[in-house]
Amino acid sequence: MVSSSPRLVVVSVDGMPPAFYMRPDEFGLKVPNLRRLVAEARYAEAVETIYPSTTYPAHASLVTGARPRDHGIYSHLDSRDPTHDPRPWMWLASSIRVPTLWEKAKAHGLTTAALSWPVSVGAPIDWNIPEVWDPHAADPFHDLGTVARYSTPGLLPDVIRALGKSDLDPTSDHARSEALIHILRTYRPNLLLAHFVEFDQKAHRFGPFSPEALAAIESADRELGRVQDAMDSLGAPDGITLAVLSDHGFVPVSREAAPTAMLKEVGLFGQSSTGELQRKKLGAIHAGGCFAIYWLEEPDRSSRRALEGAVDRLLDTGAVAAVVDRDRLAALGADPDAELILEAARGFYFSNRFDGETVREPGPDRGAHGYLPETPGLEGSFLLKAPHPESRGSVGKIHITSVFQFLLAALDLESEAHPADGF
Repeated sequence: MVSSSPRLVVVSVDGMPPAFYMRPDEFGLKVPNLRRLVAEARYAEAVETIYPSTTYPAHASLVTGARPRDHGIYSHLDSRDPTHDPRPWMWLASSIRVPTLWEKAKAHGLTTAALSWPVSVGAPIDWNIPEVWDPHAADPFHDLGTVARYSTPGLLPDVIRALGKSDLDPTSDHARSEALIHILRTYRPNLLLAHFVEFDQKAHRFGPFSPEALAAIESADRELGRVQDAMDSLGAPDGITLAVLSDHGFVPVSREAAPTAMLKEVGLFGQSSTGELQRKKLGAIHAGGCFAIYWLEEPDRSSRRALEGAVDRLLDTGAVAAVVDRDRLAALGADPDAELILEAARGFYFSNRFDGETVREPGPDRGAHGYLPETPGLEGSFLLKAPHPESRGSVGKIHITSVFQFLLAALDLESEAHPADGF
């Protein structure tokens, strides 16, 4: 059995912008635990994320220190075929092409645990309850049976028994913090990764600065306080480090654009007699602020012209701010297989809808991410409270790949690299 030191708990509050802990009064937030972390921790004033600025690629960057082009997680979806419904997500840890934080920890004899961490199915983690669901289930996001099948044998039933709740809501931050605390106290891993999701859910539906989203941040703050209290109560000889971070920020939106509808209109997709979208040579992945287009088969000249025409027509709608070409994608460390990625204009987001008008106002969502990382509001968060009081204060603006170096250092795995990658 390894020593209890070093120990690190990482909590990702999906979508949380740094403004919520840097300027909480501006939003009327009651977040005493985030305020305390800013006073007592090392923190970033902003974390530039990756492209696309979505949950799965960003979480892979957090635990590898690599950009998508290198770690291989280019999207949340594992299918480029928009006619594939429902579409599988990038759940499998085997898709990550570079060493992860949990693999480095394991190689040094440290124990590991993860709770709903993205891209962790099948990972060599000692106690793992991954983020996964059956897309064919009647209620996929509350499908505990699928989660149990991919978890460490016996771990999910143990957590449910310990929490005393047969009706556990797996999407609840409160339930996740209770499970985190149980795993922390029972198994005492050296590394524990957890993913909170309620702010992301509310920010998409109601907008990132809506009363509902702000209430979700205040709820996450309360859960962070419970986690910190549990850490303090363990009495670990060398203390436990707490990292609170996020994958990206959010921007408010009001208008929805459906590039697939335009691509179908110019003949790049078909439609069956029963209304289903039919694939031809083109693939696509929608990601809120961006829309990636792929050639699944070698295109002929007429197909290329049709795509150029569709892009021109999309630009005319005002929904597209930029067309990100292969050279720009390479510079961003983004998907090397995309022919191009459309960047949504301010106030717009892209959906996978393929019928009706290309632009719909208002759209069903009020908040989005996925845009280019320099987009104001897309910055992620990072706070690291170590047991040693000298480890506090601002580190300025960092890149998301630099977060990995801080986490390695917290586990005494490598000396801390310079925290300002690219700045």
